[in-house]
Amino acid sequence: ALPILSNCSHAEVDVIIDLRHKTTSPESLEIHGSFTWLGQTQYKLLLKSQQVYSVQLKACFVHTGIYNLGTPRVFAKLADQITLFETSQQNSMPALIVINSI
Repeated sequence: ALPILSNCSHAEVDVIIDLRHKTTSPESLEIHGSFTWLGQTQYKLLLKSQQVYSVQLKACFVHTGIYNLGTPRVFAKLADQITLFETSQQNSMPALIVINSI
């Protein structure tokens, strides 16, 4: 997975990418399958004005099935402000991958 972040503003933006799964119910794991992101679980970045940044992510799958890779949450705030806002990426469409064999 290679998420791309883009700062379209003229200000610097602090960004946090959180890879920890935010499960709303146990059933969602059974339906969609469970996988593990490899490496760091959080990335903290400072995006300069108009900067585009890509993050290379790796995942581990232990069973065949259909998995939703659209689970990372992205938080952002202007670098000179205190309040952190979660961007709309959390509610984005599922990014599904099919694992046929392991």
